[in-house]
Amino acid sequence: AYSVVENARISLGIEILSDKVFLTALDLYGQKVAKEKCSLSFRPEPSYFEKLKDLVMSFLLQNRFCEDQILGAGLGIQGLVSPDEKTITYGKILSSAGLSIDLFEQYFSFPCRFIHDAECAANRELWENPDLTDAIYLSLGDHLGGAIILDRKLQRGISGKSGTFEHMTLLPDGLPCYCGKKGCAESYCSASALLEGRMDLEEFFDRKSKGDTLCLLKWQEYLRYLSLLINNLHRVIESFVILGGHITPFFTDSDLDTLREQTAKLCAFSEPASYIMVGKCRSDAVSTGAALPFIQEFLQNITFSAEQV
Repeated sequence: AYSVVENARISLGIEILSDKVFLTALDLYGQKVAKEKCSLSFRPEPSYFEKLKDLVMSFLLQNRFCEDQILGAGLGIQGLVSPDEKTITYGKILSSAGLSIDLFEQYFSFPCRFIHDAECAANRELWENPDLTDAIYLSLGDHLGGAIILDRKLQRGISGKSGTFEHMTLLPDGLPCYCGKKGCAESYCSASALLEGRMDLEEFFDRKSKGDTLCLLKWQEYLRYLSLLINNLHRVIESFVILGGHITPFFTDSDLDTLREQTAKLCAFSEPASYIMVGKCRSDAVSTGAALPFIQEFLQNITFSAEQV
């Protein structure tokens, strides 16, 4: 029998946000062996990636990882990427369209790639749930994101835009979206829409748990819009709808019951919305999911000679 030496190789995942980055290292079992949160304001220019390089090198040094031990680094980013994962093709949130991975990769001997953040999270969910075959994945983070999973594969579509549920029109001529249109689901089902810049998630749900009227009303409104989005998606692809992202750890059993009840009422058929479930990965889904492809590729390429077998 053969077993994996779990730390023989390490993969890095980096979640890039507007004002911070999350660094995570995974071993060959996909287990987190190190993580760090760093403040860093994003700029689509070389100076940003030089600072990010310094953070990564410090992270490797602190955790005694050698550069030749690293399989690669995945950069989970709020934007769509090219099929070769080298260029950001759409990146209005961070004004990063056209950005090349070369700005970062030139500093290291290991390969690097951009990965859409929602795809990272969905990939982590697949890793954690080996029985999952088909699903719609909704990432309820600062910004809304999504992915379509069919036969355990992420469906990217003709040009990589499949699963961009955030830009489905939820309310015609509704609230403005960062994409320039109005009424997108992003403007109603993201954490930014929920908080409206007034507080962070921890404060909001702390106030909600204490009966704050404004927070309770805002949360009820949020669940109503989310149920509308979920019902529409489930009519297109009848599968599980998995909720992930920064909001989901705050869902109570009562919140999920309410969401399922509201979604069932919207359905044209008499059926419960038991297909709505919270993802298994409750934290660091993007950074860990960004690291996983390198591990998966490494394990798939392991071969044994006849003498070894």
